[in-house]
Amino acid sequence: MECRGAPRGMKRIARWSCASGLRSGKFRFRCCCAVTVLALLTFSYIIVHLVITVWQRNGFIGGIGSIASLPFQHTSKKSCHHCYEVIDVVYTWVNGSDPRFLDDLARYSTTRDKARYDDKNELRYSLRSLEKYAPWVRNVYIVTNGQVPCWLNLENPRIRIVTHGEIADADTALPTFSSASIETFIHRIPGLSRHFLYLNDDIFLGAPLYPDDLITLAEGVKVFTAWIVPDCAPDCPWMFVGDGSCDRDCFVEDCQYDGGDCEHADYEGDYDHQHLHDAYGDVSAPEPVEEEGEQMFIDVPKMFPKTGSLRASLNIRDIHDIFRAKEANGTSSTRQLVERFNHEKMNSNKLNVKKRNVRNHSRRNGVVAHNRTANANGKDDAKLPSPADSTVNSQDIFANSLIHTNRVFNRAYGFHNRKVLAHVGFLLNVDTVERMLERFRDEFFITKQHRFRANNDMQYAFSYFHFLMSESRNKTVGEIFDDFDTDASGTWSDREIRTLLAKVYKLPLDWSAVRYFEEVVTNCSLQQNNFLPLEHQQEQRQVYPTLVYERYEDSTIPTVTKSLVVACGELADMMRANFGRVPRYRYHVSAKTGIYSNFKMLTSNITQVVDALDELRKTPKKFNCINDNLGEDRPEDNQLIAALLEDFYLSLFPARSAFELESAYRNRFQYYDDYRSWLRRKTMFRNAVYLACGVIFLICVRMLCFRHKGKFARTLLLLGATRSTDYSSMS
Repeated sequence: MECRGAPRGMKRIARWSCASGLRSGKFRFRCCCAVTVLALLTFSYIIVHLVITVWQRNGFIGGIGSIASLPFQHTSKKSCHHCYEVIDVVYTWVNGSDPRFLDDLARYSTTRDKARYDDKNELRYSLRSLEKYAPWVRNVYIVTNGQVPCWLNLENPRIRIVTHGEIADADTALPTFSSASIETFIHRIPGLSRHFLYLNDDIFLGAPLYPDDLITLAEGVKVFTAWIVPDCAPDCPWMFVGDGSCDRDCFVEDCQYDGGDCEHADYEGDYDHQHLHDAYGDVSAPEPVEEEGEQMFIDVPKMFPKTGSLRASLNIRDIHDIFRAKEANGTSSTRQLVERFNHEKMNSNKLNVKKRNVRNHSRRNGVVAHNRTANANGKDDAKLPSPADSTVNSQDIFANSLIHTNRVFNRAYGFHNRKVLAHVGFLLNVDTVERMLERFRDEFFITKQHRFRANNDMQYAFSYFHFLMSESRNKTVGEIFDDFDTDASGTWSDREIRTLLAKVYKLPLDWSAVRYFEEVVTNCSLQQNNFLPLEHQQEQRQVYPTLVYERYEDSTIPTVTKSLVVACGELADMMRANFGRVPRYRYHVSAKTGIYSNFKMLTSNITQVVDALDELRKTPKKFNCINDNLGEDRPEDNQLIAALLEDFYLSLFPARSAFELESAYRNRFQYYDDYRSWLRRKTMFRNAVYLACGVIFLICVRMLCFRHKGKFARTLLLLGATRSTDYSSMS
C-alpha cells in the first residue's frame, strides 16, 4: 500500500510514516531493535521475579542473612558466622467457630470441649511477638485442617498454610481433632528446616529470643522441665516405683505393680512394707563396725553403687574376692556377681526393718489376700501389698496420657523419675523425631488412630525429649582406651592409668587399688602370652612412643597396649560398666526454666484473670503461655475475659506484623483449598498473558525483521558502510 493511498482518517499517520520512511529498511531495523529490547526487559523481569520469590520462600533472602549475624553478636568467637542452622517455626491452629469445622466435629462427637477449639486471636499476636523478638526465623508454617485466618497475608513468602491431608501419613485417621495425633506428622512438612521450633498458638514471646536460648554448640539442645509426672495411683508417686522397695499403694496395674519390687521371695505372703527411703537398710539400725585391717582392701568401684550409695559394711573383703572371681570358662563375671551381691545385701537389710502393724487389705480383681498365722508373740506378720483402685486422682486426659507415656518409657528404658516439659517452644530435630516414631511405632500408631485426645495417647513433646535423654550408645573398649590415651601413643602411661583409676574408684585413691590394677594387668599379660616372663614377651620388646617421664620410677606393670586391654576380660568389663554407655544425643537440662517460662490459666473468674495478666505485664518471660480453661456456664464473663485478653495483647503488640493484612482488608478465603484454586486460575491466566506476549513478539519480529531478508541484510550493510564513511571523514 502506498503512503498516498492511506485512508482519510489516517492522513497524519500516513504523512508521518511516509516522511519517516516506513517502507525503508532503516526504520524497520529500528523497530526490530526496539521490540527486541522490550522483550528482553520483560523476560528479564519475569526471571528475576521468579528467582526472588523462590529465594524468599526457601529463606535465602531475609532469613539466612539475619541468622548468620546472630552468632557474631551473641558468641565470643567473631569468626563463627554460620554456627547455627536455619530454623523454621511450626504452629498448629484451628478456628473453632467455623461452621464446616463444627459440622465435622458433630459428625464424630456428640460433645464438644469449647475451650479446646475456640480462637481468641492468639495466633495473630504470637506472630507479632515472633517478628519482634525472633526476626531471625526463616519460614513460618501453620498446620491447620484447611482453614485460613481471615487476617493472614497469604502473599507473604515467609508464611505458608499446611493442611493435615498434605502431610499426614497413611496410618492417621482423618479428619482428626486430636493435637496428639496432629503432632505426629508436623515434621513431614516439605521444605522444613532440619531443626524447627514448635509453638502452640497460645504461646507468645515476651523477651528477645536467640538460637542459643534453644541450642548451643557446647551443650546441645536445651530441655526445660517443670514438674514430676502425675502420680500413677493415690499415695504412689512415680519415684516409689521400681526403687527396690515394695509399696502397697503402688502394687496396681497402673503403676506396673511397683515395677517388680514385690516379686522377690521375701515378699511372698501378706506383707505390708512401708516405703524405704534408704534402699540399703534401716536408718535406725546400728552402724556395722569395720574390722581392724580391712581398710587395706580396695574401695568399691563406681560401677557397683549405681543403684544407690553403699554404706560401710563387713563385706569389703567379700567384694574384693568377688572382683577377682572368674567363671569356669575363664571369662570375667564381675558385674553379674557384684549385682547379685548388692541385691542380696539389699534384701537382707529389708528383712531387718521394723514393720508397722496395719489393717489387712483385700485384693481387687478377684485376688484373695493370704493371711498368715500369728507368731508366738501374738504379732501378725506383714502382708503382701494389695492392689488398690487403679484409677488416678486426675481425670484430665492430658494427665492420663502423660502417665501412659511414662509407663511406656518405663518398659523401654527402666524406671526413672521423669518430669513434664515446661510450657515453652520446643526445638525439634526432624531426624530424631523419625527415630522416635520408629522406636515406638505401635504406641504412636494407636495415637494416630484417635480422632480425639485419649488416655492412651503418646504425649509428643514429653516423648521426644525423654527419648532424647534416654537414648544411648555403647562405646567399644578400643574407643574407651583411646579416650584415656591422651598422648596417642598406643599405650597407657602411668599417668594415664592414674586418671583411669581416679575416675573408677572413690577418692582419695587407695594404694591398694593401684596395686590390684597392676596385678590384673600383669595376670592378663601372662595369660595372653602363655605365661612367658615379661622380658621374653614380644609385645614388651616393641618400642612405643611413650615418653620416659610418663613412667614412675617404681612402676612394675608391663606395657599396657590396646590389644592387651581389649583381650583382658576384667579390664574390659570394668571399662564397659563405667564408660561404655554414653548419651546418643547432646542435651542439657536447663536449671533456668523459671526465667524462661510463664504459665497462666485463663478461667472464668475475672479477678483472677486480671491479676494473672498484670503479672505477665510486670515480668514477661521469653515464653509465655495463656491456657484457655473457661467454663461454659458463664458466657457473659467469658466475653468480658476475651475482651480483656485482646486488650492485654494490644498493650504488648499494637503494631501490625508483616504476616497480617492491613486492618482495612480481610482475607477473602476461609479455606486453603479455595485459595489454591484461585491461585491456580491466577497462575494460568498469568502464563496465558505471558504466552500471548511471546507470540506477539515473534509476530512483530517476523514482520519487521524477516519479511524481506535480502533488503534487511543490505540495509544493515549499507548502515555499516555509511557509519564507517562518516568516521573516516571525521578523522
